[in-house]
Amino acid sequence: MSHLSFSRRMAGYLSAKTRLEQEKEAVLAYVIEVLALNLGNLLLTLLLGMFLGVLPGTAACIAVVALFRHTAGGAHSNSPWRCAAVTITVFPAMALTASRLSALKLAGTDILSAVAILTGLILVVKLAPVDSPSAPIISPARRKKLKVLSIYALVIVVIAIIFLRRSGWAYTGEMQLCLVLSLLWVSLILSGPGHRLMSLIDKINLSKGGDRNE
Repeated sequence: MSHLSFSRRMAGYLSAKTRLEQEKEAVLAYVIEVLALNLGNLLLTLLLGMFLGVLPGTAACIAVVALFRHTAGGAHSNSPWRCAAVTITVFPAMALTASRLSALKLAGTDILSAVAILTGLILVVKLAPVDSPSAPIISPARRKKLKVLSIYALVIVVIAIIFLRRSGWAYTGEMQLCLVLSLLWVSLILSGPGHRLMSLIDKINLSKGGDRNE
């Protein structure tokens, strides 16, 4: 279940101190690994955003996608390393693109915003929540709750986009576009093309040993 030696060692140490059963030790190792990888992904993503000069935009993109990730779900890589690569690459790239697109006239930003909001609304209402085969959503009540929460998340992002449009802040156009591009990314990973993209990423052989080294 766990692939990293440090997580197994730490889980072994904690299990010895608390006398956990072997099965629970394996779960603990997995939890430690997931937390460490997620924290590492976040730090590296923000560092890259800072290096590219788009740290606030990168943080905004992460916040928007995280808001939907735990409600709407969506496609994801089966490999934590590939997932990390996507995270570290996509969010700073979106922020950098938003920075470049901020030179657009207001009408261009409004058109992109309208397209993103309409696309997000259609796909969230139609598809969310999108579960994974490894963790299917069995309960109809939970599925309904997650859909409602996904719509709430969309409303929050739309309100933020409208607020930024009316704001006199110097970076309002750039931040608005960060939210818009993040919403488009959320729409993509909810859709069939997003799943095919992640499936394609999963087929990339990172080394001669393939996933055995992951």
